[in-house]
Amino acid sequence: MLNSQVMTHKDTHTADVNVETRPFDEPERTRFHNLLKLAAESPFKGERSAALAAADRLVKRHGMTLEEAASGGLAPELPKKKSGSHSGPHQMRARDAGRSVHMMDNWVANDKARRDAAMAEALERGLDSDQYKRGGVQAPRRNPSKRNPHSHAQILLKETSLPMMEICSLTGLDIYEVVGIKLKMRAPKSA
Repeated sequence: MLNSQVMTHKDTHTADVNVETRPFDEPERTRFHNLLKLAAESPFKGERSAALAAADRLVKRHGMTLEEAASGGLAPELPKKKSGSHSGPHQMRARDAGRSVHMMDNWVANDKARRDAAMAEALERGLDSDQYKRGGVQAPRRNPSKRNPHSHAQILLKETSLPMMEICSLTGLDIYEVVGIKLKMRAPKSA
């Protein structure tokens, strides 16, 4: 009776074949990764083959091949479409819009990579290196014949009856700055 309950190595291997396929959990994924790393980097042939054999046993226990497990596990099964599924024009437009957005994201990422590469090449050649070190932002040059916007707004408020929005557009100040200047110009109240 004892002999009938003991399984040989050959029996355990055939028992593993009928295992349900399931993905690795986190500790198993870490163990599998470490086994593959050991199999790739070990200087000892026996250690490499033992690590590879252990990784093979681990993936067979999950019903996968080494290639499937190394690529991240089994591909998830896609849900089967119902016979009366709603694949109308609005879903087709949504899929097309999704593809367009994905392509646009790729284009933006590629454009940024091209810009960064060009910037690195320019810096290697010594172009714009001092501007790049300063932060790349230069203060706009002022025309010496132009007035100071605050004093210009003050003169316009005193000497004209222009609306405040017009003064804002002439001086480049925002409405709050112009109103502040006007309020500061008022004569103090006598008690």
